[in-house]
Amino acid sequence: MFEDAKLKIQEARIIPVVKIVSENDALAAAEKVLSRGLSSIEVTFRSLDGTEGFKKIARGMEAVRKEFPQVFLGAGTVINPELAKMALDSGAQFMVSPGFNFDTVDFCIGKKIPLFPGVCNPSQVEWALNRGLDVLKFFPAELSGGIKMLKALSGPFPHVKFIPTGGINGENYNSYLECQNVLAVGGTWVID
Repeated sequence: MFEDAKLKIQEARIIPVVKIVSENDALAAAEKVLSRGLSSIEVTFRSLDGTEGFKKIARGMEAVRKEFPQVFLGAGTVINPELAKMALDSGAQFMVSPGFNFDTVDFCIGKKIPLFPGVCNPSQVEWALNRGLDVLKFFPAELSGGIKMLKALSGPFPHVKFIPTGGINGENYNSYLECQNVLAVGGTWVID
């Protein structure tokens, strides 16, 4: 499922994760991504301003899609179907969630929106497999056992690929990328 998105994520290898509060923030982040030779960005739905804050973030995503169509745009922290719909309407090309919310997963699958839900244990990997998903966010990576956990998961789930985030930084990202079951890594360290 979601083969095109998987290929783009695999080609990107590093996905900058950014928090924005305005269109200008979003455009500046996309410009930095491109200037560093990267091709993908995950704009997170993180706001203390509720619906108004989410709408500003969505407008930022719309601006990125319009001004930088070459950037593979993802929406992060998609924790419910409402945010998934808002992200889709804003032009997001893939979605990432911190956990495995069945309603969000089912909504995205139903709408054929590439989603990489967060998991950190074998039961959650099985939930994803039961829904046809085999590329998953591994979060919080460092706190959930890091590379050792990824290697342990590769035994029972040899065909599952992960996108670790949470504790990934400039010192350890290459070690993660060397893991056979890691498709790409994501993190906030990439750009300010």
